[in-house]
Amino acid sequence: TMLPAVNDIASNQATPTEAVGAAKDRLLEYCARFPNNELVLHACDMILHSQSDCSFLSKSKGRSVAGGVFYCGDRDEPTKINGPINTISSIIPVVVASVGEGEYSSVFLIAREGAMLRNILEDLGYPQPATHILCDNKCAVGIANDTVTQKRTKSIDMQFHWLRDRVRQNQFIVSWRKGCNNLADFFTKALPAHVHQSLMPFLVYTPPSPNTRFQKNHSNHSSWR
Repeated sequence: TMLPAVNDIASNQATPTEAVGAAKDRLLEYCARFPNNELVLHACDMILHSQSDCSFLSKSKGRSVAGGVFYCGDRDEPTKINGPINTISSIIPVVVASVGEGEYSSVFLIAREGAMLRNILEDLGYPQPATHILCDNKCAVGIANDTVTQKRTKSIDMQFHWLRDRVRQNQFIVSWRKGCNNLADFFTKALPAHVHQSLMPFLVYTPPSPNTRFQKNHSNHSSWR
């Protein structure tokens, strides 16, 4: 849950300001408030699923942030959240020209990481069907699946089209999901405190302690299915 904040501070540490120092202090205060977060993994079919998101032009110098979350679940339930086995929050290595290109590049980064996780799971004895990548941008989904006419996409970095090749090989299924249900949004930008805390139960279990007023709520898990 600290990954987006750490990524933001790291991206600005070369030219630190008082704002960077304040962000560092706030992160340390967060660590003190939630010292015992625990990762909980539930029994499942060990099928890899993932979600992807992009925060367009949210960093200095026209940079964007890619975010993603990986979790193992059941074969036919890619939207059922389990404890994450990997998360991504990183600056996209090129300056993207549109929201669609940013989302497409984020899906590429998720797929690249997912290819490694698929190999690990298969080596552990869990054969993998095509891995679902849920994205909230229909343009990016269309480019990945070759279902949109590409008239103004020649400027897209060629490395991102590696994704389309893996989709054709049936290693990945890229599909659309409504943005408000996309957990990867957590890893792309700073969220308001109440939104951050509402999403924490999907990522970690926070034991009750005198140092926090945060209340764990299991009842809302069904809304993210």
